[in-house]
Amino acid sequence: MNRYLVSKGWEGFCDRLQCLSHCVTWALRYNRILYVDWEDSIWSHGEGGFYRYFDLVDLPHVTSANQIPADLEVFPPFWTRGFGLPAGEWVHKLKDELVFDPQEGRHYEPVWVHPGVGFRAYDFEQLPKHLRLKPDVAAELRALLESIPTHLPVVHLRGTDRPMSEERWQAVREAAPLACIISDDAALVSRWLQESPESVALSDTVVAGTVAGHKLDPQTLRTMGFDKHRMNIRLLADFIVLASAKEAHGLNEQSVFFSMARLFGACNGVPALFMS
Repeated sequence: MNRYLVSKGWEGFCDRLQCLSHCVTWALRYNRILYVDWEDSIWSHGEGGFYRYFDLVDLPHVTSANQIPADLEVFPPFWTRGFGLPAGEWVHKLKDELVFDPQEGRHYEPVWVHPGVGFRAYDFEQLPKHLRLKPDVAAELRALLESIPTHLPVVHLRGTDRPMSEERWQAVREAAPLACIISDDAALVSRWLQESPESVALSDTVVAGTVAGHKLDPQTLRTMGFDKHRMNIRLLADFIVLASAKEAHGLNEQSVFFSMARLFGACNGVPALFMS
C-alpha cells in the first residue's frame, strides 16, 4: 500500500517553506509520497497552488489530492473529514487537534497531514535538492531580476504587523544608506526613499493601509491594479534577491522572510531553484 504525506500551506511564503522542508525530510525518512497543498486563500485565491509555481524532483510526489485514495486512514484524525480541505485561519484555533509529529506516537496511518502551522524544522540540506521553479515561472523571474542592480546592499523593511524600532531603523540606515529596498509596508518604503532618494524600491506590489497585501481577496486586489499571480511572482523575486545578496540588512530581526531567505541563499538554494 502506498503511504502519503500532505503538506498544507498557510501564512507567509517562508512559513510555507519551513513546513515544506520539514515534510520533505519526513517523506524521505518514512518513505512517503508527498503532496503539497497550497490551494488556500492566501497563496492561491483559486488562481494556482504550489504546482503552478514549483516542481518537486527526486522524491515521490503527487500533484493533486484526487490522486490520494479517499478511503485511507488519516493522521491526525481531524483530516478524515477531508485531507483536501484548504487550510484557513481556523488552523490556529485547532492546533491541538492538528498536531503532527510521527515520532511521538509512531503512527502508521497511510495518510499523514501537516497542518501548515505549529512545529516545523528547516532542513537546509534537503530542500534545495528537491525544489525547482516551473520553467515558465523561472523565465518570468529571470526577466524581472535582470533589471535589479546587484552592486547595492539589500534592505528588508518588514513592517505591517510587527513593531518597528526607531533605533534599529537608524542602525540599518547607517549600515546601508544607499540600498535596494524590499518591503511589504508602503509607509516604510516612502520614508526610506524620502531619506535616501537614490535608493531603489524593488517591491512594487505593496498596498498602503493594509496589514499585508498578500492576504487581500482577489476582488480587492483587482481594484488596486494587482492580481494574485503578479503578487506571487514579485514575492518570489524579492525572496531570491534577498537570498542572493552579498550584503543584506533586516529592519525586523524576527522576520522569518529575512532569516529564511538568507539561509536558503547560504545553502546555494537559488541556483538550484532555476535548474531544469
